[in-house]
Amino acid sequence: MYLPREEENRLFKMTKWKEALVLIGPRRGGKTSLALRMLEIFEKTGGTGKYFDLEAIGAPSSALSLAEEISKVPEGGLIVLDEIQVVPGWIKVVRGEVEQGKRKILASGSSASLLSKEIASSLGGRAVPETIFPLSYRDAKAWGLKSVMDYLKTGGYPECVLRPSEAARLHKLYLELTVLRDVAARKAIREAKPLSDLALLLLSEPGKTISAKKTSERIGISQPTFRSFVEALNDAFLILSVPPFLRSPHERIVADARHYAYDTGLQASVSISVQDDFGRRVENIVALELVRRGYSLSYLKGADWECDFIAQKAGSPNLAVQVWGGEGKIPEREIRGLVNGVKQIKGEGLLISMGGVETPFGIMAKKLEDWLLET
Repeated sequence: MYLPREEENRLFKMTKWKEALVLIGPRRGGKTSLALRMLEIFEKTGGTGKYFDLEAIGAPSSALSLAEEISKVPEGGLIVLDEIQVVPGWIKVVRGEVEQGKRKILASGSSASLLSKEIASSLGGRAVPETIFPLSYRDAKAWGLKSVMDYLKTGGYPECVLRPSEAARLHKLYLELTVLRDVAARKAIREAKPLSDLALLLLSEPGKTISAKKTSERIGISQPTFRSFVEALNDAFLILSVPPFLRSPHERIVADARHYAYDTGLQASVSISVQDDFGRRVENIVALELVRRGYSLSYLKGADWECDFIAQKAGSPNLAVQVWGGEGKIPEREIRGLVNGVKQIKGEGLLISMGGVETPFGIMAKKLEDWLLET
């Protein structure tokens, strides 16, 4: 069963572009369903096209055979190439189609093989990568979830939203597949236990500053390997790392980051922490939604205060965001962190909490659910 997603209109407009559209994102995040939906809309509006499941038996297995099959589709048609990474030389096929301009190309595949930075370099501006996240709270609620608490537990993976009673089992399967098939295979890691241990540790402590030195010693790897693993977990859309707000780009790269899960349901299902840490899980939801809205994130910490997020986006004012998982009167430390954050970035402030709170010093305050439902 296919249910609508808010990305549909934006993605369909992009299928009309000259450049190829490449869907990237977490495993089981709904890329294939969205690609098929784009083809369905394209055909309903008078176009022609064809879907290729390149992992299926009998599918084109070489660049030459794929190019031959594509050539059979009428000019102006939309070609959907699913699991494109399995065809050696696929980049030449896509580049050739884009340069000739005869057909539109929409491709998707494993996050281990389709990275935004690699698409940009290998296709030289002929493709636009578009990240497909797990469902937003807006979509998850339209699909049947009742509340933010449900969303915290179930998350946004489409199949989990449709089958919430089985979500925990699915989450554990997704974690195993991502770590072993996407990350370990990509990095050619033979002994995956340190990688799995690191993934579990980061997922179990969302929003906490993790020391590269102490953690690498704890799981028996070097600091460079630690950073390589963390980068790969980010590439696979399992972990979202948030660095400190520092002026020097070099310092930001090597500084200890805070890490969040790309799906709060998966985080809840696989966490090995004995603490619930509800406030940081709420913080995790906010981090994901800010990234979904196009912001890049960092955190800001002073001697006796901290601001959860500094959110930056081209064309928008810098935004200091403080998240509080409570209701009623907000603690002084939260206000102090937000006010200092606004001063540091000379931008705007936003306080997000589970329930209604008084707005401090004219800074905008919103209830979490209201903010998540904004379009």
